[in-house]
Amino acid sequence: MKKTIIVVSTIITVAIFLWILWSFLVVNNLEEPQFNIIKKMNWYETRQYSDYIVAEVEVTWDQNTALNTGFRLLAGYIFWWNSRNDSIAMTVPVSEQVKEWEQISMTTPVSNTIWENGKRIIQFSMPSKYTLEDLPTPNNSRVSLKKIPWYKAAVLRYSWYASEQKVEKMKDTLLTLLSQDKQEMISEAVSAQYNPPLSFPLTRRNEIIIRIK
Repeated sequence: MKKTIIVVSTIITVAIFLWILWSFLVVNNLEEPQFNIIKKMNWYETRQYSDYIVAEVEVTWDQNTALNTGFRLLAGYIFWWNSRNDSIAMTVPVSEQVKEWEQISMTTPVSNTIWENGKRIIQFSMPSKYTLEDLPTPNNSRVSLKKIPWYKAAVLRYSWYASEQKVEKMKDTLLTLLSQDKQEMISEAVSAQYNPPLSFPLTRRNEIIIRIK
């Protein structure tokens, strides 16, 4: 019995190790929008993002359904469903942003935008080697390309699964911190996810991003 327990424990340990290793390797070489860290605060950091290009699609439904649908449509574009049948390298993150703030003061939306009527804009960033002119045209008319100009942002990082409830909690946390630090916010909070759904929870990288003046 003791030997069986040891064998089972060993198998579980090895399996968890391989799960963690795979979770790390699968995103290790994926490109993300370039940024410089301006300052590290107690719970968040401020960053300066460089220009980058995104592919985006508008979808409707709840967060999970919208993200899954948007991911499928955008993955179709980058893998082959474009004017040249080109394969474009996968990047991170997939993100989410409430749009009400855009009506007030923001210049360009960042990622997955939640509208009051339930519509969302799902975005992938494109590899930095491309310009708008270099990228193939999407075959699906729902997919569009745009350039995001540089911006400054406050970023709160956390692990585990980015459920809708967790995202809202972390958004509220960062909003409170920025209010306490008297930071002027010029966009709604963005929820960015960097890992595939099957990644080990503790290795997952999620971020809440809010543009600041």
